[in-house]
Amino acid sequence: MKRALALICAVILASATDASPQSTARTVRIESAAMGLRTFAVLLPLGYDDSVKRYPVLFLLHGGGQDHTAFMARSGFAKRARTVDMIVVMPAADRGAMPAASVARYEDFIARELVPYVDTNYRTLGSPEGRAIAGLSMGGMIAAGTGLRFPQLFGTVGAFSPAAPRSEPAAAPVTDAKPYFYVSCGTLDSLLPASRQLVQALEERSLPHQYHEIPGFAHEWAFWDPQIDTFFRFLSNERGWLR
Repeated sequence: MKRALALICAVILASATDASPQSTARTVRIESAAMGLRTFAVLLPLGYDDSVKRYPVLFLLHGGGQDHTAFMARSGFAKRARTVDMIVVMPAADRGAMPAASVARYEDFIARELVPYVDTNYRTLGSPEGRAIAGLSMGGMIAAGTGLRFPQLFGTVGAFSPAAPRSEPAAAPVTDAKPYFYVSCGTLDSLLPASRQLVQALEERSLPHQYHEIPGFAHEWAFWDPQIDTFFRFLSNERGWLR
């Protein structure tokens, strides 16, 4: 009995040891001058700690009512994300609906504090071509808003069934930078008009983009999981983030 119990314990310990570097993200807390203590999770590519290589970065934003653990809680997310050699940063936003002023402060935090922190503390490429921001629902709204307000920072922006903007879109910055937008939404999603509104804003600004309406899907993980995987492939193939 004791031998059997010891064997079971050894198997559990070995499984935990094997899984840890493969499937866990590191939780980091930083002090924001504008917003106080902020939390984010960072998923590093395999072999990061044993290399000197620099990597592209994806800032991936969760939906309303979720936090920085939302993506890592999805089955197989780490393995799927690591099909691309990249750093994935998953910051926590405020839970629940964010008023327009809070959204603007959060976008400022991402662009002016979080991006510099990540570039300083991790081996990033540090260029717009190697930096993307994306999100779902509320996170898609924030990703799109941040990309529109700070086009010089992000080469690629992804918005999956984005929520409607909390305020009027910011005036187009005076810059030659033109990030590429990937926008998608399910045809059964109540936020479909918001996606079409975003695409209209992109067209008015002559920003490069592609837009997909996927039949039969509502506002749900059944839509977001495969769309995030599609976005990973998009970064790898079309945006040049090759493994």
